Amino acid sequence: MRLFKMVFLLVLGVGATGAAAQPTLPPQEKLEALDTRMQEFLATHNIPGGLVAVASRGKILHLKSYGMANVELAVPVSEKTVFEIGSISKQFVSAAAMLLVEEGKLKLDDSIHTILPYLPSEWIGVTMGQLLNHTSGIPDYEEIRSYDAYRFRMTPEEIIKIAQSRPVDFAPGQGWYYSNTGYYLASMVLERIEGKPLGRVLQDRIFGPLGMIHTRLADPEAIIPGRAAGYWVNKVNVLINRNPTETSSTLGAGGLLSNAGDLAKWDAALYRDDFLSAASKAAMWSPTILPSGENTGYGFGWSVTPYKGLASQHHSGQVAGFTAFFDRFPDQEVAIIVFLNRYLIRGRIKGAVLDTFLTGASADD
Repeated sequence: MRLFKMVFLLVLGVGATGAAAQPTLPPQEKLEALDTRMQEFLATHNIPGGLVAVASRGKILHLKSYGMANVELAVPVSEKTVFEIGSISKQFVSAAAMLLVEEGKLKLDDSIHTILPYLPSEWIGVTMGQLLNHTSGIPDYEEIRSYDAYRFRMTPEEIIKIAQSRPVDFAPGQGWYYSNTGYYLASMVLERIEGKPLGRVLQDRIFGPLGMIHTRLADPEAIIPGRAAGYWVNKVNVLINRNPTETSSTLGAGGLLSNAGDLAKWDAALYRDDFLSAASKAAMWSPTILPSGENTGYGFGWSVTPYKGLASQHHSGQVAGFTAFFDRFPDQEVAIIVFLNRYLIRGRIKGAVLDTFLTGASADD
């Protein structure tokens, strides 16, 4: 049996007695190698700018910015730059849902028709929990309409009509398929219970209490200080401005923006049981097991597959103009954040970032 010895170079290394050590950075040559790798990656893939940050319990231990937040105005990326985070938004919807569960305002196994009775009859039996762990069987409206769905202001009725245009993927709870429709509907459930728009729900429940002053819905018409411009490339790989994402067409499926400092605060709050109970976090971070016995590796708004033997809670985010990664390693008390202001990047960089701070070596068989 092959074992992996994991040496965490960044924080909380464990000695022979199991005692936690003080945070230490990797050797300078490793940081310089990552810096070179990042610059080459951005240049090779025509990415205007990016940021890599590592945090531990709210403290930024390492932050490096690259390139331009706005190419036309020649504004560089800085530690305060705000990026759209795409599907990382889903974990905030799931956290808000769990807060309502704790207050007895919501039950994960209740049918969503008890809250949104006008939903199509084909979706009867779907529960809030199934929306959050992608086992509802409700088709993904993004897959049906493509990313064009996000370019236009659409009403909930229009989103529902798109998703209803295709038969359900499977009976509720019988399979797993990533569905942005689930998180759009979950956002609507939060709005109905709280009696206010999703942006206000998340502000009142999460962002305000945690001091996350740079995190909000990415309304394209709003004046948002420090907002990075988003880009993609045309058919001949020329950089072009992206079409903005309309928040009415995304809600909590992928409509938020944030910065490194705010995600560090979010990571820190998840170690506290006074913000979200231990039971709620256990529910969010428990992998969904299907009736077939298959482990989906997904909880509520989080992927929970390990990374080289280390427990990890993570999610990527892609939305027109942006790519983001947020990976937590709870046993090591570290979160790693990567932002890029280009969409549809074919190359990979997250592994290089993780491996700079997580060094794995194979032991003898």
